[in-house]
Amino acid sequence: MADYLRAECTKAFRRKYLYIALLVCLAGESLLLLGSWLTYSWGNTNISFHSTSVMVAAILSFGLYATLITGDIVFSDQYKHNTLKNEVSYGLPRGRIYLGKLLVSMLVALAACVVLIGFYLGGCWLLFPHDGSDGTVWSLLGYCLAGAFPLWLGGQALVMACYFLVRSSTMAAFLSIGILVVLASVFQTLGLLISPVFECIRHFLPGVMLDTLASMAFDWPYVGLCWIVGAVWCVGSTAVGLAIFRRKEIR
Repeated sequence: MADYLRAECTKAFRRKYLYIALLVCLAGESLLLLGSWLTYSWGNTNISFHSTSVMVAAILSFGLYATLITGDIVFSDQYKHNTLKNEVSYGLPRGRIYLGKLLVSMLVALAACVVLIGFYLGGCWLLFPHDGSDGTVWSLLGYCLAGAFPLWLGGQALVMACYFLVRSSTMAAFLSIGILVVLASVFQTLGLLISPVFECIRHFLPGVMLDTLASMAFDWPYVGLCWIVGAVWCVGSTAVGLAIFRRKEIR
């Protein structure tokens, strides 16, 4: 398994797609920082490290969309290029293939997360004035990231299951978005029209929990709930995906 993980990591981190995606995101963050800095330079004293850095807590749901990219970087149209068929034909256990790619996708996602959040917060720290609220900001960001991390991993596991089970990567991406994003609106409508049970279920969808996380600031039992829900999505998606993949005909 270790050799397979090393091989998959080497392939993933050598793909230009990864670095192009990172550069696009870093360029977007740079423009945001530049716009905020220009506004501050023109006399807006309301802009500070506190006001700019807390934006991270407001865009936690973006991490779910990012799992589509990190999943695609690792899976990389394996059905289209017959590389998955070749791996199976060479006698590699399907469990090793599935779990190996899943773990590498999570590693790529974690590395990208550290780079993007680190770059943005570092820019905020250097460009904008500080005050006595800095400690509160770091505590809030730590709280939000502690709750978001397991939900992002649950989303990554679901995305990889879709990529493994659907031959078209485009259709797999749409299916992932449907489950991670659109399903919340469907359950909300069903809760209004049919039964409040659907609304209760909706509150345990990763996207909904991420949107709620910042408003539950420093409610650590809620972070514990995020870890439980993230683990359920991760283990459940992996179990279903692996079970079907073991029996799936690879053409």
